[in-house]
Formats: sequence, structure tokens, C-alpha cells
Amino acid sequence: MNTTLATFLKIGLTVVTISAFLFFIGYNLVGSNTTTYSAKINGAQSNLPTGAGVSSNN
Repeated sequence: MNTTLATFLKIGLTVVTISAFLFFIGYNLVGSNTTTYSAKINGAQSNLPTGAGVSSNN
């Protein structure tokens, strides 16, 4: 009984540790990509035409 419980807890702790490690890596990856893409989007947005001087069909 004690051996079974110890094995189960070891496996559980290993799964939780690996999951936390992968979550940490994924969270940092998403955060760094968000910063990069935010700069690209703001740069593209500043180059958009304003639409001034375009006549409309009234």
C-alpha cells in the first residue's frame, strides 16, 4: 500500500512539475511575441492613409 501510494505521488508530482514548466515557457513565449507583434501593428497603423480628400458617391 505504501509503495503504491509513493509511486502514485511521484508520478503526480512529475506531471505537475512538467506541466508547470511547459506553462511557464508557453506564457513567456506568448508574452514576448505579443510585444513584438504589437510594435509591428502600431508601425503599420501609423502608415495607413487617413482617407482625407477621397470623394464619396452622394
